[in-house]
Amino acid sequence: MITDDQRDEFRRTGLLRLPGAIDRSATVPMVNRIWDHLGRAHGLTRDRPETWTIDRPTGLRAITGRPEFRALGSPAIKSALDGLLGAGRWTPPRRWGRLLITFPGTADHPWTVPKGVWHNDFTPLTGTPDPRAVQLFMILDDLAPGGGGTLVLTGSHRLVGPLIRDTEDGPHPRRLRERLGRDRWLRELWRPELDESAPERIRRFMIDGGSIGGVRLRVAEVTGAAGDAYLMHCDTFHCIAPNRGAVPRFMATTMIGHDRDQEPASRPRTE
Repeated sequence: MITDDQRDEFRRTGLLRLPGAIDRSATVPMVNRIWDHLGRAHGLTRDRPETWTIDRPTGLRAITGRPEFRALGSPAIKSALDGLLGAGRWTPPRRWGRLLITFPGTADHPWTVPKGVWHNDFTPLTGTPDPRAVQLFMILDDLAPGGGGTLVLTGSHRLVGPLIRDTEDGPHPRRLRERLGRDRWLRELWRPELDESAPERIRRFMIDGGSIGGVRLRVAEVTGAAGDAYLMHCDTFHCIAPNRGAVPRFMATTMIGHDRDQEPASRPRTE
């Protein structure tokens, strides 16, 4: 079960890291299975980077149905979900992850914070307590900074919440960006009017951060060792990042929501 401090961190930032949530030894057969598929389906060889010429590998969905991927639903992961969503109030997925693979790109351009690809994966309102859903990111192979790990705009879920509270479907992420982009800091994260150098964008958005209405915002990078996991609030803005590392990014993700059938008749109001 997560601690009170971890729960407070999740409420404040919309992101919680769980080091070693999955046994590291359990990730080895998963990575081996992925490479076996990449070799058979696309002719990629693990120790020959010159063969890594494909942008979007296909046929990955079937892989996560293999027995070795059941370890993604570890006791630590389930306990953390109990702590955030409520024990017995969520349903384990049939597959514990959709694979996220990013191969190293050209080193001609330095790694920087991306511009126009920020979005959130909105989960419809159901009358359930906050958070309505949690997105899991699970690291299958060691992931260094600049290696393609997902970027998360911590704190952004607290800006999104007030804008969706009165609608069942919620605004489209593009309309959310337009509305939130009235703030200069966010607008220049998403649609900068001037070109900034990579070091300038990294310092501004990942180190200094910003503040809107008392909500602290900062871009955080999902990195860590094989077996580490992250829990992200479903309203949080995030984006794919370039891989300037030497190895592919291997992650898995899934969205876990409240089970409405398990909710009590009287539900607490969210703040």
